[in-house]
Amino acid sequence: MSKAVEKFKEIASQPRFRGWPLVGEYELGAKIPFFGQVVRYKLQTGNGIEEYASILRHFGWSVCFGVTTEGNVITNIQWKPGINEVEWGLSPGGIGRVGPNATEAEVLQKTKEFFLKETGYGNGTWTYLGCGMVDSGKFRGADPNDHGLPAHMFLAVDLEREQEPQPLPNEIMEKLHVPLEEFAEVLHARPRLFNEISAIACAYAAREELRRLGRL
Repeated sequence: MSKAVEKFKEIASQPRFRGWPLVGEYELGAKIPFFGQVVRYKLQTGNGIEEYASILRHFGWSVCFGVTTEGNVITNIQWKPGINEVEWGLSPGGIGRVGPNATEAEVLQKTKEFFLKETGYGNGTWTYLGCGMVDSGKFRGADPNDHGLPAHMFLAVDLEREQEPQPLPNEIMEKLHVPLEEFAEVLHARPRLFNEISAIACAYAAREELRRLGRL
C-alpha cells in the first residue's frame, strides 16, 4: 500500500470525518422526473444549524468502453435536455432502478441488458473497472443513507453485433464507432468534444487495462 493511501485512510478514520450530526429527521421533497427525489435535512455545523439538500438518484448509472471484434469503440452521440446540447460519451448511462445494496454482478447484468438494447452489441468479455462518485457533495444514491451515487465503469472486448439498436422514443442519439488506435485523439481533442465525465474516466481506465492486457 502506498504512503498516500495509508495517509488518506489515517485521516479519513478520524472522528471529525464522521460529519456534522443530523438535527431532526430527513424530509423527502419534490420528485424529479426521470431522476429521483430531493431529500432535505439540517446539520449542526460550526456555523450553527444549517439546512442542506441532496438528490436521491433512483436510477443507477453505468458506462462501458466497448470494443467490437473489428476493433472499434462504440461511442454515443446524444442530445441531452438537461444541458440542451449534444453530448459525446459512452453507453448505456442510466440502467434503471438500482437498490442501495446492489451487487457487482447485478450491476453488470443490468449494464449488459441496457448496452445491448441501446447499441445492438453483446457477448464479449467484460471487466469491472470500479466506480467513480458523481458530484458526491449533492447525490445520495437511491436512499438517504447511501453514501454517494456511483458511476460504474466497465471494459468489454470482442463485442458482437446481435440485434438492431432500440433507443427510447424520446431519445435523440446515434452510435459512432471509433477505431481503438484513434481513441487517444478523441480524448486529447481541444476543445474537449468527448466530454461526459464518467465516460472520460472510463475511457482512461479502460485504456490502462488494455495496455496491461497487451491489447493496446
